[in-house]
Amino acid sequence: MAISKTKKPAPAASPAEVPIVSSTTITLDALARELGPADGAFAARTYAGIPEEDLVTEGTRIDSQSLIDDAPHFVASARRILGSLSEAQRGKVRMPAALLPLLVAEAGRLQAMKRSHDAAATEAAGARAALEVQERSAMRDGIGERDLCYDGLRNALGARRMARVDAVVGRADSPESLAKGLEALASFIDETRRADPAQDAKLLEDYGVGAECAAALRATAQRVRGVASVQIAAGRRVTQRALDLQDGRVAVVIEKILRAFRAARRVDGAILVPELNKAAWMFEARSGSSGKKPPPAGEKPSSGGEKPSSGGGTQGDVPPARGETAPSLDADG
Repeated sequence: MAISKTKKPAPAASPAEVPIVSSTTITLDALARELGPADGAFAARTYAGIPEEDLVTEGTRIDSQSLIDDAPHFVASARRILGSLSEAQRGKVRMPAALLPLLVAEAGRLQAMKRSHDAAATEAAGARAALEVQERSAMRDGIGERDLCYDGLRNALGARRMARVDAVVGRADSPESLAKGLEALASFIDETRRADPAQDAKLLEDYGVGAECAAALRATAQRVRGVASVQIAAGRRVTQRALDLQDGRVAVVIEKILRAFRAARRVDGAILVPELNKAAWMFEARSGSSGKKPPPAGEKPSSGGEKPSSGGGTQGDVPPARGETAPSLDADG
């Protein structure tokens, strides 16, 4: 007789094993939907005692994209760690619940600002390139018209009378010098026509370098100057200072979160510390962590998830003594 076997259900995952967001959905937008909006009053209190210039200075130390890239996984890592702690351990992480939503909101704002900043820079670069094409075209047309007029004048007046023309035409090494040469050539035509209306004026008309040519030269000079004088308007865009200021706001919140976890780990070595990747070097010498120099230019910092070694020793080691750290941007100095 066949005996049916009942399949045992899989054991329930512990809170520490339940992912808060999957690896494919760890984005600032996804975290913002889960955490909700930042507390405006809490944000105001957080930044109230920090001078704007200090935030800007802090922001100049790190690339905006590094903060944007690191923030989602840093927040998700912090949430996983908090979810794995016992109530007693959680009490050691002295961090207000509003801090993580604030970081997500500030990093999201930084992301939007950087997109606007980069888009404006790209747009301005494209406009400058188009303007350079127009300027080269205007210069080319102006030089061509000048040379045609010069040869027409030589045929009409003869080589011996071209010395003055050579003196006034000048060089075409810039839009302004070309424009001046075109205007000088037009003035020479007008003066020549007035000086000898019976003979020279008719010769100039015979060779197509009379009054109409002088008017065309002046119009071309005006066009050359006009193209060269165009300035690319920046329009409404995010300035570099505004971007640096927002970098500083994000860095302040990250530092507060790291300090809370590192302080808890010094008391309980089983408490992990959320890690950063590209921006890690900026915070290694602060908030009680051992100092590290920033990575060399072009070298990507080592990546990884939360590790026991972050923030002071491996699990079970004696917590390190608090030493001197790099300056921080807390309101209390």
